[in-house]
Amino acid sequence: MRKLKCLTGAACAAILLPTNAWAQDGTPEEPITTSYALIPENEIVVTASGFEQPLEESGNAITVITAEELETRQVVVISDALRDVPSVSVARNGGVGTVTSAFVRGGNSSQTLVLIDGVRMNDPSSPNGFFDFGTLLAGNIDRVEILRGPNSVIWGSQAIGGVIAVRTREASAYGETLDAHARAEYGSFDTAQAVANLSGTSGILSGSIGGGYYRTDGISALAGGTERDGYENVSANVKLGIALSDNISIDLRSFYNRGTVEFDNTFPLDPNSLPEARTEQFIGYVGLNAEFLDGRFRNRIAYTRTDIDRFGEEPGAVTFNDNRFRGIIDRFEYHGGLDLAGDLATLVFGLEHERSSGSSFFPATGAVTPTRAESKVTSGFGQLILRPADGLTLTGGIRHDDYSLYGGETTFGGNIAWTPNDGRTVVRATYAEGFRAPTLVESIPAFFGNPALEPETARSFDGGVEHNFLDGRVTARATYFNRRSNNQITFSFLTFQSENIERVRAEGLELELEVRPSDNFTVSGFYALVDAENRSPGAQFGNRLARRPVDSASISADWDAPFGLRLGGTIDLVGDSFDDNGNFTRLDGFILGSLRAALPVTETFEIYGRIENLFDSDYQTAANFGTLGRAGYVGLRARF
Repeated sequence: MRKLKCLTGAACAAILLPTNAWAQDGTPEEPITTSYALIPENEIVVTASGFEQPLEESGNAITVITAEELETRQVVVISDALRDVPSVSVARNGGVGTVTSAFVRGGNSSQTLVLIDGVRMNDPSSPNGFFDFGTLLAGNIDRVEILRGPNSVIWGSQAIGGVIAVRTREASAYGETLDAHARAEYGSFDTAQAVANLSGTSGILSGSIGGGYYRTDGISALAGGTERDGYENVSANVKLGIALSDNISIDLRSFYNRGTVEFDNTFPLDPNSLPEARTEQFIGYVGLNAEFLDGRFRNRIAYTRTDIDRFGEEPGAVTFNDNRFRGIIDRFEYHGGLDLAGDLATLVFGLEHERSSGSSFFPATGAVTPTRAESKVTSGFGQLILRPADGLTLTGGIRHDDYSLYGGETTFGGNIAWTPNDGRTVVRATYAEGFRAPTLVESIPAFFGNPALEPETARSFDGGVEHNFLDGRVTARATYFNRRSNNQITFSFLTFQSENIERVRAEGLELELEVRPSDNFTVSGFYALVDAENRSPGAQFGNRLARRPVDSASISADWDAPFGLRLGGTIDLVGDSFDDNGNFTRLDGFILGSLRAALPVTETFEIYGRIENLFDSDYQTAANFGTLGRAGYVGLRARF
């Protein structure tokens, strides 16, 4: 019987019983793919419905990046991995640790919902409620799942552009044993990193604990500076599962991240100024999971907390760089899944209540106490997954959100997935509506917000086909998407407030190809066309949205030699874009190349190294901000 399995987290495939964790997602006996351009066969995803579900049953476009793939690519910063996902563009204001935004299918960074271990990470005290990827290193990350396109029925506000679900390392999947991972590396710009994680199971308990440290002297955040702006990051991750019985378990999770980054003044441009910012992120998760009716009725009750503190200071000066922001999200949720009539249907449903609060403090204004505000939203949703015939899955759902500041809003969505030949060909199509209420900072005057803002709404359609050739040695996929948004919220540097763009259109094409000539050699690549335009009547009609390149492409090759050596390389091509909505400042396209190698020296230890920005390209993803030149790194990995 095919079922949606209950998650211990709404957005991460955290398994209830450690003895079968990730059995369907790759065991040591299975070959490890080295590309994340396409999804492996029999992949299980969670962003489509909030529960474990076979990808072939979902009409959504989803990319999965596994721990093995992060290791193969030697990824340090998660945003670098996102750059190799179709229709995802990344902009960073300087070196590692500086403000980093991700745009999915031409949407705003605020239109992408980000979760870590099932907990929402979008900061309610940030200017537009986005998640700053500059703080998130690969460290002990076990899996990243990217749903491209809206899925507001399951995830609500901020899931207009997409959903990015990040999972830290799980308990050992190999029975009652300890599993330890560690690595250390050093390289250019006096960059050093150390990461370790220990996981295991014993009786009814399963757990994972780890931490990481990263530091770099970096580069000048603003281009042309002579002083370096460094970054330091400390992180910790903890998980504990308690199996009270065969069908009831408790799930506890926590993640902590503290990053300190040096940057430069932008008003006025001063590439040798000395401001510094520190960000502390904490998430907590407490969940109870229960299955009844022989596993056909799955339930999860959870409380989650997100606490993000941001501090800024500028030695020797009293400016707006001296500040403190704090955003807190307290969330209660119940999610259920019920199988009906055997394999025929599954009903997914849930109730949620969320309280978001934000505060800001600027001594330069003469303030003596922080400015505070809060908002609440209560939500309910239902989604029905029908399987009327072999290979055919129909999904439809409805969601209603009741906002304390903006009233009620109802959204609909549905998709279809059809494979007529046992997965060799998969046809997908999705229709979805989206809604995003303005954040506290965007709309409340005390935060310099604009009280006249209207909520964003969107309607989206995508359709695509995937086909496997030559017994799975070649996989190709093509997807078209189209999203129409009304009242999209964007920050205006003319008014220094957020404003509505009456109409926005984002449409495009994603082409993906993976070729596996042999079990130890893989070549993969994609081309994405993303046309995101202002369609409002007026002077900016037809203008492209800021920092969204129309064209992007990537190609990677990885080879595992018979004696254990692993070699690989990636070339990323990014087209021209504009830094502003007025399209006055052009950002030239660029090419980035990288080479990587790894060699096991014993069954426990492996040495590795890489060269980034191989061609020493001079480029910018945000106007006037510096980027790293050619750099090299070497490291040692161990697994016990």
